[in-house]
Amino acid sequence: MRLKPQFILLSSLIISIPILCATFILIHTYMHSPNRYLIKGSAQLTKADFPLITENDFDNIQASLKMLPQGVEAALCRTTDYKILYSSIPEITTGTLMGREEILSFVTSTSDKYFYQFSKLPSTGFNTLLVTRLPLQRMTSTKGTKNYLKVLLAVILITSGSLVLLFFISRDIFIGLSKIEHSSSLLAEGKLDTPISTDTKTNGQNEFSTITNSLEKMRRELMEMQVSKNRFITGISHDLRTPVAVIRGYSEAIMDDVINDKKEIHNSMELIEQKTTQLEEMIDTLINFMKLNNTEIKEKLVKHSITELIQDFAKYASVTGKVFKRNVQTNIHLEKDIKIPLNEQLVHRSFENLLSNALRYTKENDLIEINASTMEIDGKNNIILQIRDTGSGIDKKDLDFIFDIFYRGTNSRQEEGMGIGLAVVKSIMDTHGWKISVESQKKNGSCFTITIPY
Repeated sequence: MRLKPQFILLSSLIISIPILCATFILIHTYMHSPNRYLIKGSAQLTKADFPLITENDFDNIQASLKMLPQGVEAALCRTTDYKILYSSIPEITTGTLMGREEILSFVTSTSDKYFYQFSKLPSTGFNTLLVTRLPLQRMTSTKGTKNYLKVLLAVILITSGSLVLLFFISRDIFIGLSKIEHSSSLLAEGKLDTPISTDTKTNGQNEFSTITNSLEKMRRELMEMQVSKNRFITGISHDLRTPVAVIRGYSEAIMDDVINDKKEIHNSMELIEQKTTQLEEMIDTLINFMKLNNTEIKEKLVKHSITELIQDFAKYASVTGKVFKRNVQTNIHLEKDIKIPLNEQLVHRSFENLLSNALRYTKENDLIEINASTMEIDGKNNIILQIRDTGSGIDKKDLDFIFDIFYRGTNSRQEEGMGIGLAVVKSIMDTHGWKISVESQKKNGSCFTITIPY
């Protein structure tokens, strides 16, 4: 369950449980109070119903008898001489004398059938005793009593269920918060080796699971950044060390007069200049690669014809292929001029890098194909650009890493370079929101596919 509905339900339970408990108390108190049978009004009484009392006492007695239900039988007895002033009980007759013991004996003998209640009524000249009774059968089997019991049972069940639900919701929220706190603490402490539990086996998804999934994704990305950083430092130290060592070695040899022949000194200086130029180019390549990761590039993309750019690249590839004695075939099937936001210089550079790789790993008269067409993928229009060659191919173990910076595959280790070319291409593709993939087999060539949405 999502977190918002849980909080709404939790708030409702917190409000409803006290109300249900109060309702339970009221119903329970009412069910155990005999006064609940005396809350309905009685029929109107007249002076003729009380022939044995004075006019002055009639109003007080009438007000008291109004509290009796219509179905309650009653007898009014004067306590000075125990004379019955009024009676609706068939066994007791109005006007007769009935002593205290006789009244108690009568009540005792019929208590198995009736519920009796005694109360004194105010009067001016004497005290009166009101005896009321209600059949026990009516008390125990009335429809109202059964309804009250049903309501009471429903209140108990709802309250119990609410408490159980409240417990589980509170537990889930507490566990979710604890996991997030623990996971964020691990990230803050830099403990990236410990995976964050995402509870992928559970069907329920809420904000807590979304946050933990995001934290796990962040942990993996931080680990990849850390590995990339280490590889970056290792690559720089390895690739820059070689030209620096050559420059230092020849410089020290000249300074220590190890090389003193004029011609040898001249050759050494040419080599130092060559390595210095190489070092500058490597540094420029690194700087340009780091610039590609700058988000400012995305903000400077300008709408340009991708159709025209691909067609120009195909012409460039054909001319270059002739120079390097490669058979270059182009199949460009773009029916209309498609304009999309892009950086023309960077895109052309990435295409050239892929062509350069194809030229490098093919031999004379090998085939290089450049194909471009439109295709609908998942309901969206895309341009599919493929650069295919019949060269040496890429080893299977290298396929997953060829776009990583400083990674050099098995075939490229004998070539000059820093292992940045394909990483630059991948970065340019990511900057534009395009996708690049590769299919290759050893000795059967390679095919780089660029997917350009529009």
